[in-house]
Amino acid sequence: MSSLEELTSAVHEAIGQAGALTAGTLGEPVLRHAAHVIADSVGVSIAGGRTAEMAKLRAAEDGSGAAPGGHGSTVWAAGAGLAPAEQAAFHNASAGSFLELDEGTRPTGHPGMHIVPAALAVAEAEHRSGRELLDAVVAGYEVSARLLTAFRLRPPTHPHGHLAGIGAAVSVALLLGEDPVEAAAIAATTPVVPVWNACYVGATARNTAMGMAAQTAVRANRLVRAGFTGSLESIPALFGELTGQPVDVGALTAPPDPVRPRIMRNYFKRHSACALTHGAVDAVLSLPAVPVADISAVEVRTVANNLKLDREPFPNDLSARFSLPYAVSAALTRRVSTVGTFDYDAGVARLAEKVRVEVDPEFEDRWPEHAPVEVAVHTPERTLSALVEDPRGHHHDPLSAQELRDKFTGLVGVGADALWDGILALPGAGDCATVLDPLRHPSAT
Repeated sequence: MSSLEELTSAVHEAIGQAGALTAGTLGEPVLRHAAHVIADSVGVSIAGGRTAEMAKLRAAEDGSGAAPGGHGSTVWAAGAGLAPAEQAAFHNASAGSFLELDEGTRPTGHPGMHIVPAALAVAEAEHRSGRELLDAVVAGYEVSARLLTAFRLRPPTHPHGHLAGIGAAVSVALLLGEDPVEAAAIAATTPVVPVWNACYVGATARNTAMGMAAQTAVRANRLVRAGFTGSLESIPALFGELTGQPVDVGALTAPPDPVRPRIMRNYFKRHSACALTHGAVDAVLSLPAVPVADISAVEVRTVANNLKLDREPFPNDLSARFSLPYAVSAALTRRVSTVGTFDYDAGVARLAEKVRVEVDPEFEDRWPEHAPVEVAVHTPERTLSALVEDPRGHHHDPLSAQELRDKFTGLVGVGADALWDGILALPGAGDCATVLDPLRHPSAT
């Protein structure tokens, strides 16, 4: 077992390696993939921002305008104005949590929606180039993914609001020319640590955990400039002792791979539900349609990590998105995967009572490199089954650029093409502020 000092030193090394990773060495495939992560995060946030809660919050806080000095960052909604970077980061990351469509990494967290809202808000306000933004996002993602691999969270600790937020602070520091270690230490000292129980009951305030982490990433760098200090020891103390344990310290110190950094090993979501349901949903949708009235039982064999969602939902949309039996039943009932597929419905919930989930030891041996799941649907006349090695969209079975664009277009709506093209052109963009023009001036697109 590594000591607190050794773990802290390894965290320090991971941050330093991330900065070195982006010192002009990233090739076009990495930059393009990072642009896809940014585009996906923006699109998911825009769609989540249409929820009643986010619309009302935006209206209540509208008019705050730019920060002192004339700088400002866009709140990602059609026609939305500028806000101070911290506020924009909070709004955009919180909105991105609502629909459970944000990208992620295994095991297990969602770096993109912590990092992109913070980094893009600062890059826009400070008029950084697209290449500077991309480099910062890749570096921050590297830190977040390494931390999420090195420390295994202990239930009921949820992966939003903390380790990925440390990577966000690194991204912002690189954009501002601050010391990323100092910024990461402050973010590590002031994390948000939510629990899965909030997801289970459908407490929508949990959607702000990513928002608070993105906001903290921006504020941490202001605190650095003001002379505040933090402690990197907070990471192994909190996530190696109190809420988790170190399981792969080598992930922090392994040499960086500029050809295939951690951001290239992410997944993109297709289903508007917790990522732990996606393999089972893919399996169901690969089967022939079965009349719901004929279904006598459904069996799901999966990995132990997914047992966190072996529960019946409360009657609300967020809780439904964190129930594996409900997700399977929704796919069986509706036979499509749209944003509304996993909204709560009493009839779907009744079918979910017939779903049984168990761990398959052979599947468990392949976790976390793979996340196999098999679904068997039983009727009095026959049994249909399907096996999925990884959900579609995982880096082992990636989505094409066109599929990502189609997802983005469907989520964004009016102005989507111009916004997508601008984000994908980030490698050559001289000023990130221009990239979001289609949002601020939708009638011009």
